[in-house]
Amino acid sequence: MLNVNKSGDTVMKKNVLRVVIAVVVVIFTFSTGLWVGISFDSFKGYLLKIKQNNTSEIKPIEEAIDLISGNSLVKKSKDELLKAAIEGILSVLDDKHTEYFTAEEYKKIMESYSGTMSGIGVVVTLDDEGQVVVVRILPDTPASRAGIMEGDIITEVDGIDIEDMALEKIVAMIQGKEGTKVNLKIYRPEDEDIIEVTITRARFDVPNLVSEILEEDIGHIWYYAFQDGGAQQLDKEIQKLIEDGAKGLILDLRNNPGGVLDDAVEVCDLFLDEGIIVTTRERMEDKEIIGKYSAREGKYTEIPLVILINEFSASASELVAGALRDNKRAILVGERSYGKGVVQVLYELSDGSGIKFTTAKYFLPLGSFIDGVGINPDVLVKLEPDATEDVQLNRAIEKINTLISEIE
Repeated sequence: MLNVNKSGDTVMKKNVLRVVIAVVVVIFTFSTGLWVGISFDSFKGYLLKIKQNNTSEIKPIEEAIDLISGNSLVKKSKDELLKAAIEGILSVLDDKHTEYFTAEEYKKIMESYSGTMSGIGVVVTLDDEGQVVVVRILPDTPASRAGIMEGDIITEVDGIDIEDMALEKIVAMIQGKEGTKVNLKIYRPEDEDIIEVTITRARFDVPNLVSEILEEDIGHIWYYAFQDGGAQQLDKEIQKLIEDGAKGLILDLRNNPGGVLDDAVEVCDLFLDEGIIVTTRERMEDKEIIGKYSAREGKYTEIPLVILINEFSASASELVAGALRDNKRAILVGERSYGKGVVQVLYELSDGSGIKFTTAKYFLPLGSFIDGVGINPDVLVKLEPDATEDVQLNRAIEKINTLISEIE
């Protein structure tokens, strides 16, 4: 199935080709919010052309695998050697986002598109030191019942040290069928304690957002991840909040991992009636291709808007926050965001395995490239680990009240 994006380009929606724009994953049966539907038909065509061309250029690899598998003193299967060859090719890219996935791992990643999930129910990310940090626990899930807490650091999965392991691989290890068990070793910085816990995986529905009315006229919306159809849900929620008396909105993107690019664009579209949302620059057959996503007429272009971000607001979250600020449509409150401005493509190989590597960069409307830098908020508010109240939300409430008073 093919969709059309804002600039009129054709967007692929097949499992064999996906684009990655997030750095945070959810441990269900999937890596939620990870894959972005961007215009990569040209890339698919390029890959197909490679397959159809004469294979003489890769013949030496096949010869080497045949010779080694049949004659090496160290016995290795052809599958093991093929995996090593692919990983070797990816390693020369010097790209921290490249990864090879076995067929089993790739299948688990592709299961991410189910609306009902099976797993333990936590959101994790990598911190600056490469540690796997829990940034959200979904209510009424195995993780919440097991006492997992935000800020916990996962160090082992089923007795395997996960240091320096790709986040997707860690997620694949924790994923599993309903009713099966996973053993985790966790370091809890708050108590300087090591915890070992066995959790039974279960199936559950994952909410994309939750909302509430604060101080009678402020709509507060937690937007968990950017997914297909998320903007439509957000639209309905905003309409309900306005009907309930909301005169201003706080869009909470803290700990939001990012996700589907089209959804991020559509969220921006709700609040904009014109202007550039994002520009992408990709490399294809040694040519630079520039794509632009432009805003259409939005439904909520006048209502005051504050966006909350923190160090775990990543990728598509940063795109939305940055685009709305660059278009003078929102004020950002909180802490500097994660900083990911590159795009990866995920491609399924003929044996069911998959590879991921960087193919593009994205730029905010005013031209800034945020990779490794992040976005600084307009109002800096740090939230200390031992805080007893949400000072960031409190500051956002103050700011939105000021904006409301200015239009009344």
